[in-house]
Amino acid sequence: MTIQGDLLPAVDVLMLCRPHSEPPPVVVDAIHRQNDVNVRLHIATGWPHGDDRNRWQTIARARNQIKQRATADWVMFVDDDVLLDPHCIATLVHRLERSPTLGAVAADYDLENQTSANAGHVGMGACLFRGEVLKSVQFRSTPNQCECSCCCEDLRRQGIGITYCGIAKATHLGKSNHVAAAMPQPASNHHPLAHSPYVLAAFDRRDLQRFEHQFLRSLRTWGNACPVIAVTYGLYPSEIRRLTQLSDVHVVARPSNGTMVPVRRLHEFAEITQRLPANAAVAYWDVSDVVFQTRLDSLWHSVAMRPDVVHAVVEPKGYPHNAVIPAWSLSIHDPWHRSHAFELLKRNPFLNSGFAAGTAATLYRYFSAAHQMRQGPELAGTTDWGDQMGLNLYCHQQPHRWYAADEGWNYCVHDRRIGEVTVSPEGLVISRRIGKIPVVHGNARSLRQFAILVHH
Repeated sequence: MTIQGDLLPAVDVLMLCRPHSEPPPVVVDAIHRQNDVNVRLHIATGWPHGDDRNRWQTIARARNQIKQRATADWVMFVDDDVLLDPHCIATLVHRLERSPTLGAVAADYDLENQTSANAGHVGMGACLFRGEVLKSVQFRSTPNQCECSCCCEDLRRQGIGITYCGIAKATHLGKSNHVAAAMPQPASNHHPLAHSPYVLAAFDRRDLQRFEHQFLRSLRTWGNACPVIAVTYGLYPSEIRRLTQLSDVHVVARPSNGTMVPVRRLHEFAEITQRLPANAAVAYWDVSDVVFQTRLDSLWHSVAMRPDVVHAVVEPKGYPHNAVIPAWSLSIHDPWHRSHAFELLKRNPFLNSGFAAGTAATLYRYFSAAHQMRQGPELAGTTDWGDQMGLNLYCHQQPHRWYAADEGWNYCVHDRRIGEVTVSPEGLVISRRIGKIPVVHGNARSLRQFAILVHH
């Protein structure tokens, strides 16, 4: 099924320019290249008046004027020095669609939400409003408050929420020396990988063949020669010997004890990452339903650029459209931890635990903490059969701990629109929106549900 352009959400984008200047072409081009939305761009200049107390008053008046042009259900302010990621606007629309108490949500292009300063302030430089909410907004400023701060104050006084969306990406060019600083640059060695990257895998006898013939074969087919550390549970001695004979596969054999692999791997992976070089790039994927379709070089580069965070991927659906969120969180025995977990997952994107990447030191901290949660009151009683609640709690309790990796590194096939995922004549799994999928994750047996058979 192909989704026609006129069925996509319409968004009026309002851009204010400085006097005697035009927006950089790269900024305008990024707006027109937004995925999964229909954009109408409106540009105006914020001209000062002689009686303006400060620049804030000029901007407030200009925002009130340009917002009159908007007629769509979704209206977004974008500053002329803010470069939007191709999925930025669609991500913000999705957040507002599933957050009825919010009237506006913004991309954190200045990383303001990661500091305690200016608590509650939301910048208007990349902020999406519900159209009906924006109609009721009268931008203003005071000698001590910018129009952004006043807007946040006025909305909250009416009981309307406004916040940042942690996974909507944008870049503030105003903090660079020139626009070219935000453009794609040739590969450099400013952040070299000091050690060979590692791939972790954990599986029992049920997934032995999938590891050999799907996971490992597709990984190697695309030229990924990195060492694979395979934690196995309950394999026969002959099967262990067979694995140890594979090139660059290091086997950590453990007996079966009845614990599910996605729970048990937390402890095993913690032990492994503790012994690896602290700044080595490491990633793991589920074995049973993952197919690789690319080299991992850019993932390793991303880890090297952001060594102190867990790289995780957001599932296509969050609360309230994902039924496992209340099921898993509200089954926790302890009342306080049950309420705390549910509130965290209601407010934040739902991360899929079939993948995580980071340096060995960063992942060791995560694996250790999540293992302790599984053993303690934080997650006691949860019906989550794996480590997904642990990943979400660890990341969302302190948002600076994680980074929203590109969805292609763990592309969850489940919960996609019919026709979104298909197989090309060459046998590649592709997305209508992003093309060839780097790493296909057939969660919830979705490869079979979509009648997708992968051969490598």
